[in-house]
Amino acid sequence: MIQPLLKYPDSRIRLISANVRLFNDELREWITDIIDTMKANDLDALSAIMIGIQYNIIVIKNADTYTPYVNARLIKCTGNSTQTERSIYYDAISVDVDRYENVTVIYEDENGESHHCDLTGEAARTFQHQLDYSFGSTFVDRVDKEMKQRINDHLEFGLIANGSTCPMVFVRDYFKRGAKYVMGLILVSFILPFFVSPEIRTMTYTADIYLLIAVPVLMVAYFFYALYESRLYKQCTSCQIGNIIGTTAIMSVQLIIIALGVFFWVKP
Repeated sequence: MIQPLLKYPDSRIRLISANVRLFNDELREWITDIIDTMKANDLDALSAIMIGIQYNIIVIKNADTYTPYVNARLIKCTGNSTQTERSIYYDAISVDVDRYENVTVIYEDENGESHHCDLTGEAARTFQHQLDYSFGSTFVDRVDKEMKQRINDHLEFGLIANGSTCPMVFVRDYFKRGAKYVMGLILVSFILPFFVSPEIRTMTYTADIYLLIAVPVLMVAYFFYALYESRLYKQCTSCQIGNIIGTTAIMSVQLIIIALGVFFWVKP
């Protein structure tokens, strides 16, 4: 049966599709609906979420054959190429997207039997484009921040986002940026002993002490807010606990080095 396609600004595009567990008649009906919808809209590929079915099912047309890829995953990716892509969801937008040139895919068919295949060129790009939808993403999530902001400003309601996708800007980054700015300001004071009087040097040292106190406060705020965001955006790579701890550790080392400079160089 032909189903309506999801179109902007339908927020269901951001739902992360679940794996299929039951390979039964209902699954085959879903696949039939996807194929019927593809034929009605003259499409060469379609993800289940695009007709509101929240399962990891992709159907790709090759000549007159429609192949379903159930629970698909990429296990090998090589090469890169950039081409202009369009989307049936954001149908008024086309952008240059960088994707893998060659991919190896593992998947199951409608009967639950496992398969793998190698895709290259346009076939690989088409598959990756559809797989994005299954994981709550779209091609605009693969462009740089400047282009993403331009697209956001162009769209009537802005880019569709919710708690299931990575935001364009993390609040925690403001705390990290603040800590870096303060440490940068302290570094600037390292050149002053060459040019200022002892009195100014003493004032500079006092200011550096207050700034050194501000940095750990910003780091603590960064760490705990990052933990909060990691619970909101569990699928974002940058939200993983290891990354948060690593970033905090790097800033801590930088702070220690700068503090040693203050006490052994700037101090009168």
